[in-house]
Amino acid sequence: MSADYDIAVVGAGPAGSAAAYFLARGGLRVALLDKFEFPRDKTCGDGLTPRAIKLLDEMGVLPQVEARARRCVAITVRQSDEVTYRVELSNLKDLPGQILVLPRLELDDLLREYAVAAGAEFIAQSKVETLERRPDGGAELQIEDGRRLRCGMVILATGSNATLLRGQGLLKKLPPVNLAARTYFENVEGLDDTTVLFFDGIELPGYGWVFPTGEGTANVGCGVFFDSPTPQPSQLRRLIAEHPYLKRVLRNARQVGPIKGYPLRTDFAPSKSGNEWILVVGEAVGLVNPISGEGIDYALESAQLAAQAILKEWQDGPTRAIQGRYRAGLAKKFQYQLAVNQLAQRAYMRKGVFEHLLTRGQHKPHLRQALLDECFGSADPLTLFMPQTLWEMFGP
Repeated sequence: MSADYDIAVVGAGPAGSAAAYFLARGGLRVALLDKFEFPRDKTCGDGLTPRAIKLLDEMGVLPQVEARARRCVAITVRQSDEVTYRVELSNLKDLPGQILVLPRLELDDLLREYAVAAGAEFIAQSKVETLERRPDGGAELQIEDGRRLRCGMVILATGSNATLLRGQGLLKKLPPVNLAARTYFENVEGLDDTTVLFFDGIELPGYGWVFPTGEGTANVGCGVFFDSPTPQPSQLRRLIAEHPYLKRVLRNARQVGPIKGYPLRTDFAPSKSGNEWILVVGEAVGLVNPISGEGIDYALESAQLAAQAILKEWQDGPTRAIQGRYRAGLAKKFQYQLAVNQLAQRAYMRKGVFEHLLTRGQHKPHLRQALLDECFGSADPLTLFMPQTLWEMFGP
């Protein structure tokens, strides 16, 4: 098989750059393509969960991330002025007890540079229009400006954009998307070593947030994790104008940049993970937590699984064994956890029920920890349905 590269990775977000890094470090010729020049902005909450931090540490890039990020060691949970409390991150099993907040403008460029340092070639301004399977088993990518790139195998890390997936029959129809929006403020009051999640005044299942990005600066946003008809930028504008907590901390603040909305896909299924010459990673395969809306940790972890499958089975070209190994890895790591998360979202994140849970959690350490573990995947998610947890939720 004659090809310019062994692997072409389409999309240079966290999933794409991590996949390119692992594969280049493993000795393969890797092209990392993106339709933008870098650095480029990416609309996101900007939070790196303990699971994401753990994998960044395994990659060796964590010191560079920590040097730029804001470190938070707890979460402030708010249901009202009366029900507001701090939840420490120090008891997450086998995970770092912190969240890092780093704008995607910086994070994505840092990870891209790390992949290039490992040997990947970054090709900017390369919007891929079509993918074709070549007679010799390899792939050819048609780029918008007429360029063509040949490779042995393709990794799609295209986020919520389903165009290439649908073109290859990997996604039969457009999936429902969740909605979120964020903006940035400076001169924000009351920031400390916590990220703030607030649930009053928000459609459920969903939440609002204030994530500190530096001294007096913060990412402020909100999201709902179902196919809502409400434009999230409009809801965020309303919250900024009317929400008592936001009015208090933003009273002397200045908004930096516009409010931007973004979609999130939570329709994960291993069957959507590709075929024998294409692997799909991160949000492109629906890997977003249906409770928290977080996806960077899943992006990094799925990229590592894809690279491991390729490096284990690579024989100068794609093989059916690569796809089988990758699909099995995804199912083992994510299918059970995300299925239970979907169940927990439907059971508990409903009006009346969730307010009750948050109020009870103010005085129930086990319940607080169970909710935290559910969000970050640090324990069996069925803990939320076990007798002790149910007793703390609904007992006297």
